[in-house]
Amino acid sequence: MSPFHRPLYTTLLALVWVMLQADFTLGQLALGYLVAAGIVWACGNFAAPQVTLRRPTVALRLAWEFVREVVMANLQVAWIIVQPRPPIRPAFIVVPLDLRDDLEITAFANMITLTPGTLTVDVAPDRSALYVHCLAVDDVDAVRAQLKRQFEAPLAQAVTCSPS
Repeated sequence: MSPFHRPLYTTLLALVWVMLQADFTLGQLALGYLVAAGIVWACGNFAAPQVTLRRPTVALRLAWEFVREVVMANLQVAWIIVQPRPPIRPAFIVVPLDLRDDLEITAFANMITLTPGTLTVDVAPDRSALYVHCLAVDDVDAVRAQLKRQFEAPLAQAVTCSPS
């Protein structure tokens, strides 16, 4: 695909190039644009999926819930670390997926991984489940239900992904 068909990507990459340079000159901008055009041309066959925001209010609640959960998990992990005898009860949890689109599954897995104390380890080959490692678990079923309620269900309601 021609870089002129993706002017936003080309311009953004050129600006990143200029920001990484020690000085901002017209020559650096031109060189950055040429490098960016080459990258966009080389990556032109990669089709980016179309993400449609179906329910903006649900998306905003999901964003708020995600930020809140990240802050709370940071505090919980910090508390675990400062304990003389850390109450670590690690567990691997299988989280069945209702999501089917790769981008939606990736977003859900990243939300889990970006929350301190949890890490998405793998996706089932048939995309039916995520394998998640948790630092401290009292009730596996409660953690599984919380992940699905807090992140997966709102994500499924808020966005739809389709190939472009």
